[in-house]
Amino acid sequence: MPWGDHRSAGSADSLRLAAAVAEIEGLHAALQHTTDPGRRRRLRTDLARSAARLASLAAAPPGVVPLQSRGNSRRARRRGALVRGARWLVDRLG
Repeated sequence: MPWGDHRSAGSADSLRLAAAVAEIEGLHAALQHTTDPGRRRRLRTDLARSAARLASLAAAPPGVVPLQSRGNSRRARRRGALVRGARWLVDRLG
């Protein structure tokens, strides 16, 4: 491959890894600044899930996206937030 050419799959892999690391950093920062036990528990669960996602991304061969990280779209995150909010309301009011 000539010097100026590059494959976009490598940069996409790098972006996925960087996004996973950024997600972990954000969750860790939120965990350090909260005192609510319920929120701390949820943040720890999300942090463990993000760490598993990062490990699977790092272990995957270049150009292959693990199934675990495919469902992390904005729509899936929003749907998850709605489900957590609905569960919270049912727990509080039910």
